[in-house]
Amino acid sequence: MLPDHALALRYAPILHFDENETIPVRAVGYTVFRETASSASFPKRTVTVPRNGTVIEYAYYFDYDIQHMYDLEHIWVTVDSEENVAAAEASFHGKYLVLLVPGLQGSLEPTDGHIHAFCQPGKHAFLPAGDLFRIVPRWDVCCDKEAGGPVLIGNPFCAEYSPTGKDLFTPTKKDDAHSFRYLHDKLAFHPSMRFTETKLIESVYMTWESLFERIPGWIRDECERLNKLYEGE
Repeated sequence: MLPDHALALRYAPILHFDENETIPVRAVGYTVFRETASSASFPKRTVTVPRNGTVIEYAYYFDYDIQHMYDLEHIWVTVDSEENVAAAEASFHGKYLVLLVPGLQGSLEPTDGHIHAFCQPGKHAFLPAGDLFRIVPRWDVCCDKEAGGPVLIGNPFCAEYSPTGKDLFTPTKKDDAHSFRYLHDKLAFHPSMRFTETKLIESVYMTWESLFERIPGWIRDECERLNKLYEGE
């Protein structure tokens, strides 16, 4: 079996984004599970590893969700003992759903071991086919008329799950107001529901531990950037 970094790249999912999407992936933190264990980046989940198999967890970090600063979404790819993709699941608004559904209309079979995942416009949850997002209430207006929101202190950075027992960053009311304004004025868009394939460059992949250490600083830097942007007017 390949070393962890090479393994993560070997099975990295191919993402499909709405053509009008304004918020790209900034980084991906991977964890390779060779035995069943709790997820450090998705604290609600125990990752079950089949016998002689491997599960690769991909944690996708976005600077924004269309309704708040900070977003973390996940895909889990299960590789069997023959090094074939056996299953895949993905996060969906705090839960996780089956991503690899053979024969589902609009879904795509893995390409040379890389599963395909469609990203919800603005919200970044994953489903096996783009048209399925139409079943989500207000899937369209959340990206334009209802765009905007505060700085989110999400799992695993909130006090309940952080290693310190405290929130790992503390936004101010001003930070929240600037986040809302920036999302509403600069990032809002109307989804086209036409999805384009995106292969992420290798440099965005890192261990989850490395990504976990960076995210609080990135959020503080973004809050400071918005402070300078709006206070300079």
